[in-house]
Amino acid sequence: MRLSSLIILFSGIMLLFACRPDEEIFDSPSAQLRFSTDSVSFDTVFTSVGTVTANIRVYNPYKERIRISSIRLNGGQASAFRINVDGSPGPTHSNVEIAGEDSMFIFIEATIDPTNVNNPFVITDFIEFVTNGNRQDVDLVAWGQNAIYFTPTSFNQNLPDFTCLTGPCSDTVAPVNVTWTKDKPYVIYGFIAIDSLDVLTIEAGARIYFHQDGGMWVYRGGTLKVMGTASEPVTFQGDRLDANYVNRPGQWDRIWINEGGQNEIHHARIRNGFIGLQPEVLPFDDPPYDPTSLLITNTIIENCSGFGMISSIYNVRAENLVISNSGQYNMVLRSAGNYDFYHCTFANYFAQAARETPSVLIQNSFVTANNTQVIGEPNVGIYNSIIYGDLENEFETEIINNGTLNLDFRSLILKTTQNTSDTTQFKNIIRNPANMIFEDPSNLDFSLSENSLARDLGDVNLANVVPLDIEGNSRTADGMPDLGAYEFTP
Repeated sequence: MRLSSLIILFSGIMLLFACRPDEEIFDSPSAQLRFSTDSVSFDTVFTSVGTVTANIRVYNPYKERIRISSIRLNGGQASAFRINVDGSPGPTHSNVEIAGEDSMFIFIEATIDPTNVNNPFVITDFIEFVTNGNRQDVDLVAWGQNAIYFTPTSFNQNLPDFTCLTGPCSDTVAPVNVTWTKDKPYVIYGFIAIDSLDVLTIEAGARIYFHQDGGMWVYRGGTLKVMGTASEPVTFQGDRLDANYVNRPGQWDRIWINEGGQNEIHHARIRNGFIGLQPEVLPFDDPPYDPTSLLITNTIIENCSGFGMISSIYNVRAENLVISNSGQYNMVLRSAGNYDFYHCTFANYFAQAARETPSVLIQNSFVTANNTQVIGEPNVGIYNSIIYGDLENEFETEIINNGTLNLDFRSLILKTTQNTSDTTQFKNIIRNPANMIFEDPSNLDFSLSENSLARDLGDVNLANVVPLDIEGNSRTADGMPDLGAYEFTP
């Protein structure tokens, strides 16, 4: 065929298609786009400044053409992300059409400088789509600093999203013994799970950051060993590092420890979560239980929006533990278990919201996830310690079904409206003293002031069990130990 004839034929075909009527626009207010994914994660661990590209596919599920009135990158020009919509770059696009039962690609770039410590650990944005007045979005997530990141691999509607120490959780994966060091921060997106027979050891100076709603789950049979030191504590906190988040409670979820392991936490700082620490038997099971132990020393749990620590049917021994400023309770102990606290400070001056609950609550009951009520007698000893705060009542017990509590409170400052006249349970109690105890509670400083009523009132025999305070100072050298986790030093 001659070229001129081919051009005439091609022109005729184009004219034929050009004369077709426009495809009808689907304008129903119920219109919904479909996406190849509802979120895009740039999970490359960056080691230098780099740009990574991903894409999503946007589908028109209808037979008619659809018009998207707006496609917008929420962060605009300031975003760490950039988008290209069907070949056109820019943060905002209008009146984008997709033919019936067709699709288009959107390409997304993220440019990150992982050496910039001013970057947040997790950088987020979203692409907003508006179609016939309906708003939909696709989330964008990238890592902003050079760190070790964990993201969910397991999804269950009855549990938070989680991953295990070596990736996806599976019964076919052999138990692991993993050590986290201080070399790089660890950033947890979702929950990190220590599975049955797994052991996680966290070395001194390690920094653990949780993204919103994230946490740590030591599953039944797993073991957590936090091995901080006085000079290099292990920190657990939210991943927002800007000044507005320094003391904002509720930034992450909790550290949840089930039974079966031999868990220990030394020199840790656990702050700004919903629940700082939750050692308990797995609540999805019904009795009988076999509670195991947690040893916690020289640790501060502070500024949690819910509970500093809540424990159910567990064995906990704590030395030089400070739990302060919780939105509800500093500590709740439920049902059976053995709890011993030496030289601990429970102080609640939570200022971010109104609080009506005491600092410490002890109950003889526990309700499982299956709604089974478990009645037990907790054995609770609190020695040379302080339970105080800015409410009239900072200590309370709750007993149901004619149950009992086995309490051994010795040498305490105790602020409470509860009757403490039973000397088999309460010995050497300084009840409801004036507020002359802590150095600066408004700034989370619960060391003792020079005129503190807690000075020199401890039982030396009890102090000999824990002869050094939370900062390593001797509390027995002068034979007159102070109450609480801190020994006064001039």
